[in-house]
Amino acid sequence: MSLYPEELIREVQNRADIVEIVSDYVSLKKRGENYVGLCPFHSEKTPSFTISPKKQLFYCFGCGTGGNIFSFLMKKENWTFPEAVRWLAERVGVRLPEEGTWGKVSEAFKQKREILEINRLAAEFFHQNLIKTAEGKRAREYLANRGITSETVEKFFLGYAPPRWDGLIRFMRSKGVRDDSLLKAGLVIPRSDGKGYYDRFRDRVIFPIKDITGNTVGFGGRILGEGEPKYLNSPETTVFTKREQLYGLPMIKKGGSNLILVEGYMDCISLHQNGFTQTVASLGTSLTEQQAKILKRYSEEVIIAYDADTAGQSATLRGIEILVKEGLKVRVLSLPEGKDPDEFIRTRGKDAFAEQLSSARNFVDYKLDLAGRGLDLKTRDGKIKFIKNAISVLAGIENRVERELYVQKLSEELNIPRQALYEEINKIIDRTTLPNIGSKYKNSQLRDNNKELTRFKALSGVRKAERDILRMMIEDDSARDKIMKNLTPNNFVDTKHRKIAEMIFEMVNRNEVVTPNGISIKLKDDQETAAELANILMETADIENSMVDALINRVKENYLKLAIKKIKNEINQAEKIGEVKKAFSLLNTYHRLKLEIEQLKRDSSRKGGT
Repeated sequence: MSLYPEELIREVQNRADIVEIVSDYVSLKKRGENYVGLCPFHSEKTPSFTISPKKQLFYCFGCGTGGNIFSFLMKKENWTFPEAVRWLAERVGVRLPEEGTWGKVSEAFKQKREILEINRLAAEFFHQNLIKTAEGKRAREYLANRGITSETVEKFFLGYAPPRWDGLIRFMRSKGVRDDSLLKAGLVIPRSDGKGYYDRFRDRVIFPIKDITGNTVGFGGRILGEGEPKYLNSPETTVFTKREQLYGLPMIKKGGSNLILVEGYMDCISLHQNGFTQTVASLGTSLTEQQAKILKRYSEEVIIAYDADTAGQSATLRGIEILVKEGLKVRVLSLPEGKDPDEFIRTRGKDAFAEQLSSARNFVDYKLDLAGRGLDLKTRDGKIKFIKNAISVLAGIENRVERELYVQKLSEELNIPRQALYEEINKIIDRTTLPNIGSKYKNSQLRDNNKELTRFKALSGVRKAERDILRMMIEDDSARDKIMKNLTPNNFVDTKHRKIAEMIFEMVNRNEVVTPNGISIKLKDDQETAAELANILMETADIENSMVDALINRVKENYLKLAIKKIKNEINQAEKIGEVKKAFSLLNTYHRLKLEIEQLKRDSSRKGGT
C-alpha cells in the first residue's frame, strides 16, 4: 500500500514542471517539442538525455535511464519514492499529511529536513538581530558604510550574530530545538570541558548560503571587531558541502547573460545591488569542478572577476583550467592592482565597472599577459623567459585553429619563425600526452564512456511490435479497445512490456483514465519498467491505425510460438520420467496451440497482414 493516496501523488506531479526541476541539475536546450542535455547519470559529450514536457517524462538514449520526475529525483538524490514525493510537494506547495508518514522515510532524509528547518530558523534569528536590535547597530553601520542598502539586506536576508556565547542556543531552545541538533547543523561547537556547547557565529555579519531550491544550507560570517578568521563558514553537514555551493546562485537566471564569478560575499552582493545580477561567488575559495559543472547549467560563458592581488591571480589561473576543462568559454576581468570588485565599484562606479566588464579578455590573452609581466622584452633574457612562459600557455590550447592564430601573432610580435615556436610547443604536448597503451585500453574507454550505447541491441520485430501496441494503448482510445479484445497481458513476452500492459488493463477495468503519468506512478517501485515506459513514449514515429491488426497478430503469433516451444519441452520431460497422463494432457494443449497459430496465419493472409 502506498504511503500517499494516488490522487495526492498525481496532484504533486501535475503541479511540478519536469523541465524546471531537471534544469536545476542539467543544462537543457529546446529541440522541437522536447528538451535535450548531457545526461547526469553517465559521461557523454553528445546530448542524449531527453525530456518531453508534454508527457512529463525523461529518457536517456545513451544509458537507458528514464521515467517521471519522481524517478529522476530518486536516482539523482538517492531518495526513496516517499522522500521524492515529500521534497517535490514542498517545492510545488502541496500539503502532505504528517501523522504517521515520517516513519516511512529514511533517517538521513529526516535529518536533512530537520537541519534545513533549523537553518531557516537560524537565518530568521540572525536577520531580526540585524534589523531590529540595539546589538545589531554596529552591523547595520558596517553594511551602510560598505554602501549596502536596506533593500539589499532584505534581498540577501543578511543577519547579525550577537557577541553572546549562547544567543542562538537560547533562541533555539525556546523553539524546542535540542543542542545536539544544532551541532549536526554546524551552528554550535562543543565546549572544551565537555559540558555543553557555544555558538559558532558570534559578533559577525551573517550571509545565509542558499542552494538552487532556495533552502538555507549554511552560513558565512564576517567578524566585526578584531579577531581571526576574518570570514568563517559553516562546517560541512548533511546539507552543506562547500565545494558544491555558489553564493547567490538562486538569484541568477538560466540562459541569461554571461555569468560573473567573484570570490567573496560582499563582491557578489555589491555587484547585484548595482545591476550585475548574473553574479555568483565561490565562497572565498578556489573554484572546484563541482562548482564549474553548476555554472555550466546556467551559461556557456563565465567572466572571472577575482581580486587583483597575487592570491587572486593564482585563484584565477586555477579557475581558468577548471572552467575550460568543463567546456566553458572563459574571459578574465582585470582590475587595478589591489582592488576587488566591491571596492572598485564603490570608488569608480557601476559605469566604470561595466566598461571593464565589456573589455574583459579571453583567458589566453590574460595568461600571455601574465607570462610577460615584470619582464623586459627588449633584453635577450627577458625575451627568452617570456617565450618559455608563452609556449606553455599556447601548448594548453586544444583548438588547433585558435592555437595557430596565437602562434602567428606571437611570431610576428617577437620576430621568431612559427616553425621554431611549434617545435617547442610540440615538445610540451608530447611530454603531457599519454602514451599509446594499446587497443585494450582504448576499447575499455569506449566501453566505459559509451557502455550504455553498446548495451542495447537493435530492437527485434516482435519487441518493436509489443512497444508499438503499448504506445497505441496509451495514446489512442479506439485502438486500445480493439487491442484489449484480442490480447491479454500474458501475450506480451517481454516482462517489462507485460507489466505495463497489466497496468493499462487494470486502469481500464477500474474506469481510470489511461495517461503516461498515471502509469508511471503505478510503476514507482519498478524503475526499470518505468524507464522502458519512458523510452516507448519518447518514440515519435506515427503508427497508422491500419497497422493495428498486423501488430496484434505479430504479438499473438510470437506468444503462441514460444508457448508451443515450451509445451514441447515439457512433453519431452514428462515422457522421459514416464508421466504418461501429464504427457497426454500436454499433447492436447500442444495441438490446440498449433491450431490457433495456423488459424492466425490464415486470418493474417486474408487481411494482407504479415
